[in-house]
Amino acid sequence: MHTSGLSVRLALTVAVGLCLAGTIAATATDDPPRVEEIRFRSGPFELVGDLVLPAAAGPHPAVVLVAGDGPNTRTQFPGYWDARHRFGDAGFAVFSWDKPGSGASSGELVSDVISKRADILIDAIDTLTAHPDIDAERIGLWGLSQAGWVMPMALGRDPGIDFMVVVSGGGEDSIDQGMYIVGQRLVCRGAAPELGALAKEVGSRAFKATTYEEYVAAVTEALAIPDVQLVYPVEIRPEDEWAPLPRELESFFDPMTVVEQVDIPILAVYGELDRYVDPVQGAAAYAAAFEAAGNEDGHVELVPGVGHTMLGQRTGCPGEPAGLTSGRYLELLDTFITRLVTRG
Repeated sequence: MHTSGLSVRLALTVAVGLCLAGTIAATATDDPPRVEEIRFRSGPFELVGDLVLPAAAGPHPAVVLVAGDGPNTRTQFPGYWDARHRFGDAGFAVFSWDKPGSGASSGELVSDVISKRADILIDAIDTLTAHPDIDAERIGLWGLSQAGWVMPMALGRDPGIDFMVVVSGGGEDSIDQGMYIVGQRLVCRGAAPELGALAKEVGSRAFKATTYEEYVAAVTEALAIPDVQLVYPVEIRPEDEWAPLPRELESFFDPMTVVEQVDIPILAVYGELDRYVDPVQGAAAYAAAFEAAGNEDGHVELVPGVGHTMLGQRTGCPGEPAGLTSGRYLELLDTFITRLVTRG
């Protein structure tokens, strides 16, 4: 790991606003939770999921668990069980569903994925709001990876969301994030971190170019990076086959444009070894957004020694065995939940 980068990472563990301390006071009883299958519609999709309710009588605060990319079912995605048990023990109802094309849900997400997932999330919240055992004023979100774009997009459309936990979610648009992955593939092959950063920068410039000259200049720089063709196909397209990407594409959506305008409780957590979402950029972006919003209920931390899914790793590179869930991440989650409970 590059030493100067590590010092930046560790500096970013300073709390923003509230000093989160203490441990969660469990409210679980000997009675098992109730599991209710919920069906709801969102556009062309019929979604099927589980609402896990505390045994005690409601209404209960609720958390919606939002999976990352890929064909996830209602319980099969990284981080689900830790979040379910910790929120459930604190008296929250927990809701998650099979994504379109997975499990019992219908349809398939093939385009405008972030926007459609945000629509589904809002419809899920509306479904919870109408449930007699749910406190409609206390519905929040927990999400991993791609959820870091989906949840802020939904938050921008539904300001009634009460809180948000972001685990390894983007602090930039998904073009920059995609080029970060390309750069990190090079680093995992042995390239210097500076070359990985250069690959991200020139790749983003190529995709965001507004003139053919800008495009050619960026791709030319990319082609000069050793081994770049081994991790990403790079070529200069003829001018008559090139056009600038429309700025209305969701690929240009920066979640910070929403986060910097809200003051709800937000916990943003990054793993310093993340090779899929830029953890240093993300932590800095959330810190800046909290400051811009005057959000004293925002906290961001970069957790050492873990990768994208908060599991212990040596380098975070794809294919590397992972260890246990970070104790620091679980401590941060417990403390955040305790604050939600004690604020009423």
